[in-house]
Amino acid sequence: MDTFAHITIPLLILLALRVDTRKVLSMLPFAVIMDLDFFFRGMHRMLFHNVFLVIIIPLIVIIYLDKKHPEYRQYGLVVFFFLLAHFILDLGDGMALLYPMATDYYYFEMELFFQFLGPIPIPDISLDMGVIIAEDTAIVGENQGAVEGATQYPSVSTISSGLFLTLIVAALMYYQKSFTFLEEVWKLVVDVKRYFFDKLTSIKMKLFG
Repeated sequence: MDTFAHITIPLLILLALRVDTRKVLSMLPFAVIMDLDFFFRGMHRMLFHNVFLVIIIPLIVIIYLDKKHPEYRQYGLVVFFFLLAHFILDLGDGMALLYPMATDYYYFEMELFFQFLGPIPIPDISLDMGVIIAEDTAIVGENQGAVEGATQYPSVSTISSGLFLTLIVAALMYYQKSFTFLEEVWKLVVDVKRYFFDKLTSIKMKLFG
């Protein structure tokens, strides 16, 4: 996915969700920061395009902010959204998801076509997924679709896996408070974690005094 799309797609989604404009614009560089690995020879979509830097570490930072600096929690969520959007938009091109543990490139591409049985349009989802191992041998996953007897017209409507993110969030926009909803889900996760931690502490106190 090109840089312009990486910036505009998540930016427009967050602004449409009415997330604080100042917070969104101040964190906008995180929409493209992952592509800095382009400047490291042979490391593009590897060095910064992995689950550790995109998902695990940001979640740890958000937990820290929630505990120590809750006033910055939404900044953390905005950054996480930008990183996750970039991550999903690049899935079709393939990324070394498990780097530095592995250098294999995983990819997932979804396309939505409309086929016609006579005058009736039929949605047809085509999935292409797999892994390109470090030695450049492609192991291709599934490619599903094709209704038997139908004529396929890709030009009618084609939706890539990158834009699939837009559709998901657009559906959430229907509820108008989807970003607040995500914050509430996060609070629930934190509360559950605290509950089990308190229970575990209580059991330890009873067992060991």
